[in-house]
Amino acid sequence: MNNLLEHLLTPDQVQLTDADRHAALAKLDSAVRQAALTPSQASDRHELVLAARTRGELRNILSGVANAAPPRGLTVALQAVSGVWLVACVVQFVVWVVLAVFGHFDGPWWLWSDLGLGAVVAILWFTNESYHRKNDVLVAS
Repeated sequence: MNNLLEHLLTPDQVQLTDADRHAALAKLDSAVRQAALTPSQASDRHELVLAARTRGELRNILSGVANAAPPRGLTVALQAVSGVWLVACVVQFVVWVVLAVFGHFDGPWWLWSDLGLGAVVAILWFTNESYHRKNDVLVAS
């Protein structure tokens, strides 16, 4: 559960995995093949990728390489919408429980809004994560 909250609320602080590093190195190689980076630029960045510890550091290393890291706006949107969603879930659930305690038990009405906003969070999370899973970059011709 804690890992899930970390991915939603602080995505740039998530520790890099071997898969993240492998994908980043593959993106650098792809950028060289597409002439978006020179081999020496990619080599310098290879060393930085191997030393990086978080996805935020990886974002900085991959800056200037198109479609290599999630846009900062996407990450901020994921954090903001996730925070709003979590607060809304807790507040609505507490209100529902208090109403039930005082005899106004009604079906779990709060689920509808929480599921709707949760779907938006899921889409943002999936989009953000997709940048970390792909192994190539798309360079406009």
